[in-house]
Amino acid sequence: MVTILLVAIFLRLYKLSTLPISLFGDEIDVGYHAWSLITTGRDYMGNLLPTYIQSLSEWRAPLLMYITAPFVGILGPTPFAVRLPTTLLGVLNIYLVYLLANKLFKNKSLGLISALILSLTPWHIHYSRVAFESTLLLTLLLSGTLFFIKKRYPLSIISFILTFYTYSTASLFTPLLALSLFLIYRPPLTNLLKRSFTLFGLYFILFLPIAYHLTLGQAAGRFSLISVFSDNEIIYDIVNQRTSPWVDQNAFTEKLFHNKAISYAGKIGSNYLSAFSPQFLFISGDPNFRHSVGRFGELLWVTAPFLVLGFVHLIKKINNKENKLILAWLLLSPIPSALTSDGAMHATRLILTLPPLIIISALGIHQVFVWLKISLPKWNLFMGIFVIATTVNITAYWHRYSAHYKFESARHWQHGYKEIFQKTIPYLDSANRIFINNTYEPSLIKFAFFAKYPPKKFQQNFNTNISQENIINDFDGFRFADKYYFGKSKKLDNLLGFLQPGDIYLAVQLEEVDGAWDWSKEPPSGLKVLEHSNDVFGNPLFYLVTPK
Repeated sequence: MVTILLVAIFLRLYKLSTLPISLFGDEIDVGYHAWSLITTGRDYMGNLLPTYIQSLSEWRAPLLMYITAPFVGILGPTPFAVRLPTTLLGVLNIYLVYLLANKLFKNKSLGLISALILSLTPWHIHYSRVAFESTLLLTLLLSGTLFFIKKRYPLSIISFILTFYTYSTASLFTPLLALSLFLIYRPPLTNLLKRSFTLFGLYFILFLPIAYHLTLGQAAGRFSLISVFSDNEIIYDIVNQRTSPWVDQNAFTEKLFHNKAISYAGKIGSNYLSAFSPQFLFISGDPNFRHSVGRFGELLWVTAPFLVLGFVHLIKKINNKENKLILAWLLLSPIPSALTSDGAMHATRLILTLPPLIIISALGIHQVFVWLKISLPKWNLFMGIFVIATTVNITAYWHRYSAHYKFESARHWQHGYKEIFQKTIPYLDSANRIFINNTYEPSLIKFAFFAKYPPKKFQQNFNTNISQENIINDFDGFRFADKYYFGKSKKLDNLLGFLQPGDIYLAVQLEEVDGAWDWSKEPPSGLKVLEHSNDVFGNPLFYLVTPK
């Protein structure tokens, strides 16, 4: 087990700050909230010890920010500090899968195989290296399940309650998993209810805030934005089908086959089945380039036949409680993602399926081990082939992840802001006014994080991030504090017109700068380039300019 954990640590800690190449906006949001919480006790919007976090663009579950806060407090607001908690949780997940498989099937070898597969799985490696909430959600689900099976019900209940503070999929999946555990293992109610008033008071205190947010607060509104039932494209498709020129618009069959019930059911069913598609699991993974490296599935392809064998073994012995639990977890886990409009092959929301997929694959491998132990030559041959195939699979994935994906995905990870904002720091105090392009990507929190703008000052100075036209001449955007302006000048001539001596402007290639014009080599008349940065391929990206 120690060797497995050491391999897992290497695959998750190696060049953590720069692989993926930079912090994505959601990660920066986690980091700046964490820095604000540890230094002021408030989120960066000024809410005291919030039970749901208010960000600029949305409301977020808070637990990852609270867990990240001590790391940012000790190590400072850096990419390493922001990602390290998720990495450690990812390693912990591997140990928890080992404990869970071992406890369920009373087989240490099966637990070790499960841990080994998870440690090498692209899906888990990827999400253990970024500050996304899904890895924390897995930790709590695995812990809650393990505590329940060990009959440590108070710890199980607390773990399950905390899942609601991690990621939105927990609001549906956690009750389904808890109900499955209760129905399968049927613990005497006296064991669950025979607890002190203090414990029930703790459960109530933990659950009450999130219950409010899920039913009446911002969490309820979040689901309505991404729900299948709010997808206007489905309504448009129904209307288009019913009003096609070649059909009788009043015909009963048109209403029978083209209506909300059938369309919603079809979308949900399609999303659900996509979670188990070979395309998603073994061939190309999530099409979102931030969720997957591309050209590789979410699981190692070498585990594909063992997943099938393990599933067959599971069904054959479905009367066993442990098999029922794994099957229930597998079948229930895609439901939250299936209910969202973009839930098909969405690796973040579907990560709930990972534990049962890993354990079922381990069951398949273990069964082959059992069968082949009868014949030593076959055993050695199988072990040799399996080790070589696994080594080739994980090595090929790691090569793509570290040598190609890092650069190919740079734009998706919003690369470049750290470099240019750190170069901007020496000019901030002396500058008269500072204008920052906010249309290439939303820049305010990126600036605050990388320029190390104190969260307390942010809370005091933030007013709005809603853009308005012509806040200064032909500059559209919003003002922050006394001298910061986020937005964009409409034309280069206007940029030259409203900048005054002592002002600086952060311009972006293909935004303020046309085509391949490189301002660092040939700046516009009247402007001086103070600093510039390039993208990963050496092409110009950002310029910090000031009037001559």
